[in-house]
Amino acid sequence: MSAEQWLELKASHRAKALDLWMPCCKVPAIPKTSPRGTFFFAHARRGECTTADESQEHLYCKSLIAKAALDAGWSVTTERPGMSPQGEEWVADVFCEKGAAKLAFEVQMSPQTDAETERRQQRYKVSGVRGAWFFGARARQATIVFDRDTPAFSLRPVVVGELPTVDRFEASLPEFVKAMLQKRLNWTIPRYNRPHLVQFIEDECWACKQPVKQVLEHLAGSSTPDGEALTAEDFYEGRWDSPAYTVASISKLLEAMRAVVSNDELAAQGLNLIGRKDVINGKPTRFPFCNMCLHCRAPQNNHFLSQRLLAVRQGQAFFESMDEERASAPVETGAFGVALIPRELEGRGLWLLQRDSNLATP
Repeated sequence: MSAEQWLELKASHRAKALDLWMPCCKVPAIPKTSPRGTFFFAHARRGECTTADESQEHLYCKSLIAKAALDAGWSVTTERPGMSPQGEEWVADVFCEKGAAKLAFEVQMSPQTDAETERRQQRYKVSGVRGAWFFGARARQATIVFDRDTPAFSLRPVVVGELPTVDRFEASLPEFVKAMLQKRLNWTIPRYNRPHLVQFIEDECWACKQPVKQVLEHLAGSSTPDGEALTAEDFYEGRWDSPAYTVASISKLLEAMRAVVSNDELAAQGLNLIGRKDVINGKPTRFPFCNMCLHCRAPQNNHFLSQRLLAVRQGQAFFESMDEERASAPVETGAFGVALIPRELEGRGLWLLQRDSNLATP
């Protein structure tokens, strides 16, 4: 209500022209105005009502939400009771309607578990109502990442008389509510380019004598701790000692790589493929995974590959000991290299607020 409408309601109540009662316990209600100017109803007598008293901060936020919804062109009812198809009763702090759309805003200032929030949200859902939550600074200790199905937002500490700020969005509560109702708050799932790194060594196929790139190890692009895309240099970050490549270790490394990188992806980067050869020289082997030549598909023997790796490492060590400038060069110089396999990863969903173009930008 506007200030004038509220004064008229209070005058009608004093004149006993209105029958006002509390929906929680059906006792008479008294319209009041808080010292900060918030409109609310109070019990004429408390009696046995079990409904907890609302804090001034709770009342204030409800009032701001209701006024913002009215300004956005919605019909608004505070403390609106309802019932789910299963017979569960609910009371929405601020209930908004426009056409067929129904939205309940909840202001939660007292502590509430995430499980209880989800239970109440599900109750709204089965009732055909979309629910949205605003949590006070100490109302929620997050244990669940709420998503599009449960829109939940945090308020910075609320001071009655000052516009509360919705955390992370740097928007006032009324501005944020209007944005929601005007469809300017959108759920977005970001996508990131996080290439997969594959280490290789330049070599020659024993069968067709074509130059090949024997694959060795891999590093998932999603493994970066700071969320940035990995580069070729990251493959060797913190690796002070060269790994010991043996027949067994090479097979296991290739087996792990094949589980996450396809042969088509390897071929697209000019790398050897990864194959499985369970019998070698007429004998079963426990280490069957090996490189397959990109050109002729001939299996590459892991024993000879390990010898090739050892020779390259020893050669690098010799030159590094002879030349200080070469010693400072990155370890991947020479016959080693890193190929980047293109990968697009899906990030965690988040809400994005589109600012009102009619608002002045500070």
